[in-house]
Amino acid sequence: MEFTYNAYKELLILLKENNYHDIIYGEKGNGKTVILRHDVDYSLEKALDIAIIENEMDMKSTYFILISSDFYNVFSKKSIEFIQRIKGLGHEVGLHFDEKKYNINNIDDIKKEIFTEIKIISQLFNFKVNTVSMHRPSQFLLNENLDLGNVINSYSQAYFKEMKYISDSRMNWRENPVENIISNNYKNLHILTHPFWYANESETMEHKIEMFINGAKNERYETLKNNITDLEKII
Repeated sequence: MEFTYNAYKELLILLKENNYHDIIYGEKGNGKTVILRHDVDYSLEKALDIAIIENEMDMKSTYFILISSDFYNVFSKKSIEFIQRIKGLGHEVGLHFDEKKYNINNIDDIKKEIFTEIKIISQLFNFKVNTVSMHRPSQFLLNENLDLGNVINSYSQAYFKEMKYISDSRMNWRENPVENIISNNYKNLHILTHPFWYANESETMEHKIEMFINGAKNERYETLKNNITDLEKII
């Protein structure tokens, strides 16, 4: 499967053709179901692109956002607008939790920091956060089957083990999603994609990363231009 917007559209069409009904975490669907999940590691703009496609296809999914990313600032006006638009398209927004940013010694520490971050997002956007996914989770956390009470852990056994889990991590489908969909071997699918890898045309990983780095220069310049009078006269 190519990492293009058209290929993603075709994946959604294939799900519909094979009678999979999209649900979000916590919902109980009838017949064959699929949970569509997106970890937003680098670009909220890319996430919005995917959210628009899903909305046009009358499908919903969950977008997990970081509050500690070095690549986007959830508190900035631009980021808030992206996230509000994603939510406004009928999708869920959850917490993408990075355990590595904390000095965590036990499960209680993990839970404390997760609920602190959930509170921050809930207060910032004025909506309830029902789900958390782990950013590059340790094996310890994967094995723990962490119970967060009313907050759903997307890596809990109910979603990570009992459903057929498919991921495109590092721009690599470890299992072919198309084959899994058409095989009719799985009643419940849990599909993780990373919006950063998708574009209008097929591109190599190297090209995507290079373009992302170069684009950051332009973004930094525009930000400086909005904050420094007569920037053009300085540089």
